[in-house]
Amino acid sequence: MEAFEARTKISAPAQTVFDYVSDFTKHGEWAGHGLQVTKDSDGPVAIGSTFSTVAKQFGTQREHSTVTELEPGGVFGWDSKGALGTVHHRFTMAAADGGTTLTKSAEFLDRSFLAKVTSWKISRDVPAGLEADVEKIRARLESPSSSS
Repeated sequence: MEAFEARTKISAPAQTVFDYVSDFTKHGEWAGHGLQVTKDSDGPVAIGSTFSTVAKQFGTQREHSTVTELEPGGVFGWDSKGALGTVHHRFTMAAADGGTTLTKSAEFLDRSFLAKVTSWKISRDVPAGLEADVEKIRARLESPSSSS
């Protein structure tokens, strides 16, 4: 299984960072490719909650995501199933020097045929995408106008 990760330090408490990244409906604020997220059911987010996503990358990409890890202030993870197969995504937060170290990772659990034949591209694009994501999250949370 191939895994990738990126990290950044954010000048905000771990719980603030967790509250932002665990709000799946806000992922479109920092994720690339025009991501749109819809929660599939009512109620608070919990392990087992599901979301449907649509993004524009090489055409329209639809995925179905299920929350698999939820530790307030520390971990938020989900499995996403789509054209590339099943990918486990995870945020971890840890207090660090008056702020928070945020780590975002992606691990391919089950690669589709498409993911196998484009592995060279995935190996290049996923790390860059993770870096961009954590930096956008940092900028968003450190912005004076942030309402998150």
